Amino acid sequence: MRFVVFGGWFGSGNLGDDAILIGLRRVLERVFPRVEIVTLSTDPAHTRRVCGVGAKRLMSARGLFRRGDDSLSAYLQAFMDADACVVSGGTPIYDYGHLSRGFHFGLPKITKTSLICFGVGVKSIESMMGASSVRMLLQGARLVSTRDALSRDELVRLGVGGRISVTGDSGLFLEPAEREDALRLLTESGVDTSRPMTAICPRFLSTQHRRHYHDPLSSVEVSRIRRGVAGVADHLLHMGFEVVFLPFHRGSVDDDLAEIRAIVSLMHRSDPKIVKRDLLPGETMSVLGCMKLVFGLRLHSLIFAASLGIPVVGVNYDSKIRGFMDLAGARECLCEVYGEPRSWVEVVDTVLDDGGVMGRVISRSCGGMRARVLDEAGRMRDLLKAGY
Repeated sequence: MRFVVFGGWFGSGNLGDDAILIGLRRVLERVFPRVEIVTLSTDPAHTRRVCGVGAKRLMSARGLFRRGDDSLSAYLQAFMDADACVVSGGTPIYDYGHLSRGFHFGLPKITKTSLICFGVGVKSIESMMGASSVRMLLQGARLVSTRDALSRDELVRLGVGGRISVTGDSGLFLEPAEREDALRLLTESGVDTSRPMTAICPRFLSTQHRRHYHDPLSSVEVSRIRRGVAGVADHLLHMGFEVVFLPFHRGSVDDDLAEIRAIVSLMHRSDPKIVKRDLLPGETMSVLGCMKLVFGLRLHSLIFAASLGIPVVGVNYDSKIRGFMDLAGARECLCEVYGEPRSWVEVVDTVLDDGGVMGRVISRSCGGMRARVLDEAGRMRDLLKAGY
């Protein structure tokens, strides 16, 4: 069975998007005897090396039509050769970028290739153009599932018809590297692994939310979040934990190291550790598995830790964070942007003091999400087989 996959920030070096693609590959390999995947990626070599799938360079509609060569026909061929087109990734549906989305969602229709939306995230769609285009583009989808209930509810509100399943994030199928590898990587970063460790995984934040693919934030909110994270880091250091800052994206647009530097500059203490080397998704997951707590603004820091039963605390700055924590049964582990920094510390203390109860709750919830993802993959298999 051959699939063409698009929708994530594949090739960007984002650990979460790489994990989604690795997880999707493993899901498809479970339900189909032979699988061939070609992913549209901004860096095909990276995607082939890290995710273990075929890759073709992602191009814009404008770029393809301006080239004046056979690039468009070659692009179409990737869809024509596929048995199905799977839209996955983090959040492929949002209220801008309508031309690119319309072009890529339209290609399966042109090539008569089955369109599957598999565990997608959906941002709030407020514009008339966005609402009408999403309804139109998803009309031809043979299956639609979302990774959280908020995304499903938004599609229903927009008038998208048919069954919409709530499953989970394909990154839940990532497997960790060996623990010894994680401890070695931590030691190389100056972490004393004999002490209890906690991880903080910030996310580059900006008032230019469209450029950085997060919900709108004012400069006041960005500052409040950074000060809140700095306060949590200071508190954990005071409690005797090793505090490890772990970036999930190192690109020129979203540089988590820049965010980490901004947070560290606000701290009263100056001895947190920062993992600066590039890690593979499985290595990152294994590092988080060594922690007593993960405080994350990156969604997949929460997903990696939760799937291993590590207690997590998130910040309610974006619908995808809220969506996952709701589905995991861990809404009380969210810090509110407009809460006082002291209240963030209280959330952290409550989770640390519960004897691992919340870690077990979210681990069971992640098991349920994985089961629903596999069920949806089985429906995809049955549907595609029935089409022959």
